[in-house]
Amino acid sequence: MLTKRYLIALLALVVLTSCGQSPSAVSSRAEAAPLNFAAQPAQMDAQALALTELSRRIVVQTTIQGAGIGAAVGCGLAVVSAGNAQSCIVAAATGAVGGALIGRVTGQQEVQRRIEKISPSAVVRTVRKTNKQLALVTSSLPARLAAQEDVLASLELHRATGAISAQDYANARASIAAERQALAAALIETEGHARQATSNLRAAQSLGQTGLEWHIGTTSKLAIEASSARSSISLL
Repeated sequence: MLTKRYLIALLALVVLTSCGQSPSAVSSRAEAAPLNFAAQPAQMDAQALALTELSRRIVVQTTIQGAGIGAAVGCGLAVVSAGNAQSCIVAAATGAVGGALIGRVTGQQEVQRRIEKISPSAVVRTVRKTNKQLALVTSSLPARLAAQEDVLASLELHRATGAISAQDYANARASIAAERQALAAALIETEGHARQATSNLRAAQSLGQTGLEWHIGTTSKLAIEASSARSSISLL
């Protein structure tokens, strides 16, 4: 039965040899191998976490701000002025708004003033950062998945020959499965954030904010790319 340290060394050996190192080089670095193996998932996890945080920031930045904007729309854009906007909002909440629409043009101006709190330039900066972070994750993903496949193949061989116990095999396989599930979850979350941001931007556009075409197209593309990266991950 392999010890936990020996099992990690075995996994590290597969990862190192998959990178094209010679057997002698692997042997000379056997003691350091477990650290190398442990560092790779940690680095990827940090990248995935940064990706989800950035994509979440896009949602925040594209959410229409300003008290009662939803209720103002519910008033049929009939807010007469900033001074009586609150009364309209309260009326909408209590169902007391009648059919008459007073001061529609003025109401549109008030809603537009609130919508403009979405800052296109701030969204641009965050979207670009998110795209770069997604590129970091996706560029390193194929090599990581390939290394994991090599480890899985080696585990199958050692299990078949009785070199490792069923428990050690199950633990190692579960560890790889957990890593893949975490990566997939991060990409799914990023895709969801991107789609929500796209929806937010389209809502703002429908209410009168202009100059959002690039933002809508880019967040939509971000969602597609995150989904594509997720599809490359086979869960165990």
